[in-house]
Parts: sequence; structure tokens; C-alpha cells
Amino acid sequence: MSKSVALLASALLGLSTMTAAPAVMAAAPAEAVGGLPKASPGEAADFRRQVDALYRMKEDAFAREDADAIVDRFYARDAITFGPEGKPVIGRDAFRDEYRSVVKVANVKVEPFASHVGKDAAWEWVNFRAFPKDKAQKPFTFIMLFVFAKKDGRWISGGDAYTVGEFPKAD
Repeated sequence: MSKSVALLASALLGLSTMTAAPAVMAAAPAEAVGGLPKASPGEAADFRRQVDALYRMKEDAFAREDADAIVDRFYARDAITFGPEGKPVIGRDAFRDEYRSVVKVANVKVEPFASHVGKDAAWEWVNFRAFPKDKAQKPFTFIMLFVFAKKDGRWISGGDAYTVGEFPKAD
């Protein structure tokens, strides 16, 4: 990873150091991990529809620099996130503090890679692409794992974990 990308990622995430994750060469598993029970096709389609709408909302909010929309609509009150250095951010107030600076640095695109959807809980691996607003900086990608829970028929994120890296493109 270039020094400029590392510096931008550090500014974006408040990290002091960052290294690229090794490239992943294998394709995503076709079956549910560990044989866990899956949602019905209708429930899985509802998850996909709702979560894709959340991702588009998050992308649009980054473009508008609207941290409040991301924090209030995407994440649960007690959500948790952490990155490669293990610095946890816990709860909406802490998320809001982080996102108020992060949305000023880059626009983003969320690309689902692999997921498991149960009746009321799900997780999804994504490529989270960052496009710096400072055009002198190069785009970069995070591998992210989002966790979701369904409450009152609505999917919401309980948090995420991330590192610099990228899942391979589908064949």
C-alpha cells in the first residue's frame, strides 16, 4: 500500500499505522458457513432489499457529508466497530463523533461479497470502497464484516469490523 493511501486511511479512521491485508484468492463459499440454518427465500430477499437500501443510504449520506443519517438509520444504539488496531467504537454517540470527520474525507461504495441470512440475524462480508474527495489521493478498499439484526421487521446493523484489503471480483 502506498504511503499516501496509508496516510489517508489513517486520517479517515484515526489510525496511527495500517498495513494491507493479504489478497484473498478463494471464491466465497456457496453454502452457509457451518451449516447454520438459513432464512427462507422470501426472508432472504427481504434482507437483500432492506440492506441494499441501507447501503445506498450510507453511500448517499457520505456524499452529502451527513453523519447523522448514517448513525441514526444504519446502526443500532449499541453498535460496535473496530479496525486493524483494535480501537473499539461503541454506541451511537461515539459513532457520530467518528463519522462527522470521516464523511468529509471520502465518498464510498458498498459491494456485498458473501452473506449468511437467518430469520433475525445476518452477517455480510463486503468490499467497502473509499474514493477520497481529495483527488490527489488514490482510492482504497476495506474488507468489512457487517452484522445485522432484525427488529420489528427492520434490519439494522449491530456493528462492523474492517481492515484494508479487497475480496476478489466474482468470475
